[in-house]
Amino acid sequence: MKKNTQDKFALTAEEIDACVEKTANALSKEKISQKDALHLRLILEETILKYRDALSEKAVASLRFSHFFGALRITLCVEGESFDPFTEEDPSETSVMGSLLANSDAPSRAWRYRGGANFVTFTVAKKQRLSQLVTIFLGIAIGTIGGLIFTAFLPDKSPKIAERIITPVTNAFTGLLCVMATIMCFGAIVLGIVRLGDISTFSNVGRKMIRSFLLVAFCLTLFNTAWMIPGMTFGMSSNVSFDFFDFFNILIDFVPNNILAPFLEFNSVHIIIIGVMFGIAMLKMGRKADNLTNTIDQINTVAIISNSSLNRVIAVYVGLMVSKLIMSGQLALVAGFWKLLLIVVAGEAVIFIAYTLVICIRLKVSARRYLRKLLPSFMISLSSASVGAAFSTTIDTLIDRLGVDADFAPMAYNLGGILFRPGYCIVFTACSLFTANLYGIEVTWVWLVAAFLLSFILSVATPPVLGGTTVCFSILFSQLGINAEALAMIISVNAIFEFLTAAVNNYCLQSQIVLLGSNLGKLDRKRLKS
Repeated sequence: MKKNTQDKFALTAEEIDACVEKTANALSKEKISQKDALHLRLILEETILKYRDALSEKAVASLRFSHFFGALRITLCVEGESFDPFTEEDPSETSVMGSLLANSDAPSRAWRYRGGANFVTFTVAKKQRLSQLVTIFLGIAIGTIGGLIFTAFLPDKSPKIAERIITPVTNAFTGLLCVMATIMCFGAIVLGIVRLGDISTFSNVGRKMIRSFLLVAFCLTLFNTAWMIPGMTFGMSSNVSFDFFDFFNILIDFVPNNILAPFLEFNSVHIIIIGVMFGIAMLKMGRKADNLTNTIDQINTVAIISNSSLNRVIAVYVGLMVSKLIMSGQLALVAGFWKLLLIVVAGEAVIFIAYTLVICIRLKVSARRYLRKLLPSFMISLSSASVGAAFSTTIDTLIDRLGVDADFAPMAYNLGGILFRPGYCIVFTACSLFTANLYGIEVTWVWLVAAFLLSFILSVATPPVLGGTTVCFSILFSQLGINAEALAMIISVNAIFEFLTAAVNNYCLQSQIVLLGSNLGKLDRKRLKS
């Protein structure tokens, strides 16, 4: 592994600026996207500044660049006392760092203390020559052509080829996705809770924000589930009436019997429950849990890098699945997914319009003026399929254009980035219910309640990394008994969803923060209406 170590520097303002500038020049030469380079530079600068405040300007630091499985790794070494820059007791100091780390484009990071020095490692994947959307479309095209050729020239053998050659390969890949899902979901839940800081320090303001984010996500998931029920075909063995005891058994099944079985059996619901318990316990332990937090963070980083490698060949997986569908005589199912696209677009449009109406009616703001203020951040997220790409624009919009309090906005954005993804509430429920109906899976009221609860939980617990939604779809479908062919098609269609979903998530988050700011006295209404 090739390494490049920079000269040591002191933590003075001049030397920090020079170091960050050298880092920016080095990043420009690497094959990573411009927005990832900017995000990494901001987090690195904030990390160095925190070490300067915690230690002193006389502390000595150095940077090392290396490559790990095709990803760029930057290691910051700061000599002195042990200090974790990602975990602090004073929430007023975590707003900038917390907001940066809450974004889906934030690089994976790890901290450890060894030999009298702090080591902070950032890892970011290199830029792909083609976007994931383009590669998936290529995979679909090649898979379709290959499937049609085999079906036309080898009509008798193509079903056997699909069953004996393609199926084992795709099953193995699905298994790898499930393994990564186990680690990443547990890590995302635990680290997300721990990095909230001491919940008590947020007082009533923090609790109100958390309740608000979770309540809206719950209601949106419930709305979309109820909206799709009329179009569902229920199984013959199910009754149209709701059975309380079946619902009670669902709730009981969500409780794990022991701590090891969920990881060995890949029971994702139990893993999420255990992750919540671990996160809350570690949050209460405070600094005593630093070593465990660092270990979980490092394991999660390995899983993220591994998952990034899997995402590079996801187009091959999708192409094989499409070929399998065609060679098995199930081509009609592929065409059916265009209806799902329309359903998701309609659902996203409904919550977009609903938020706009609520803002305009409750706060008496012109819809045209409000939309114009949020248009820049919306378009950045829409064009890049990333909330993180619009990070700086979003913060500026909240404070300068919408009039949200400068101290309140970053903290609310931090919490919202962890807990509030309303677009996923629509996507997960629509995909699970539509796909089950399309593939003829028996839908009962028990199954429907399970789909609703899982969609709600996953909308909150989606790992904020590239491929996080793919991981969640593998969890959702495995728990609901939906087959791997459907998973491959959903991954393909979701590549289109991501653009609209990211834009809607960003728009709704900003609108929710405006409403919260109004309720908590943290909003300048004159600036909002100007």
